[in-house]
Amino acid sequence: MKALIYKDLVSLKRTVLLSLVILAVVCFNAVQQGAVLLLPMIFVLMPVILLGIIFGSDTQSKVDVYIIPGPIKRTTVVLSRYAFIWFMALIGTLFTMLLKALTSGGILAEIPWHFIIATMPLLTTLIAAIQLPLMYKFGAEKGRLVFVVLYFIIFALFSYIGSNKGFISELVNKLENLNLGVVSLLLVGVTLLLNAVSFTLSEAIYSKKEF
Repeated sequence: MKALIYKDLVSLKRTVLLSLVILAVVCFNAVQQGAVLLLPMIFVLMPVILLGIIFGSDTQSKVDVYIIPGPIKRTTVVLSRYAFIWFMALIGTLFTMLLKALTSGGILAEIPWHFIIATMPLLTTLIAAIQLPLMYKFGAEKGRLVFVVLYFIIFALFSYIGSNKGFISELVNKLENLNLGVVSLLLVGVTLLLNAVSFTLSEAIYSKKEF
């Protein structure tokens, strides 16, 4: 699986470098405009973009034709894609925790650590977990339409949160009336279940494909 992950990273080499530059610019603008809370949402969008690029690259190079006859199992191929998503979730969670540590005030500073650790993996993997089975089902070409739809969903979410700054405050206030420890555990359970179902669907679809 290491070879598969390395292959994906090589295909994303230029994209990752460009993404880091864009991330730095977005971070600077967000800090200047006081919209720090929106920064973690970048990691909701990144997996969707990067997965689309990976599938497109594999389709052009017809890499599956060479991998499938070899010793690598199809389950391992699918698992490598989910490992990539989980890695992005880890980076997004660490980034948000660092952001919270550096923030002296605002809503982010009020959110408990355990709630961030439970929420970020869900937000980061949610769209990607929906995207992957569809990409395996319809392929890279039709999958681009899925990518466009998902992109607009995320963009609409960004726009809504950005234009309704009181939404997060109200949500945090409502959550304070609940046991956030229990809510965090429930979110972890939902994340694990979502990814498990998504992986099962992707593996089942990919195992029946002919190349």
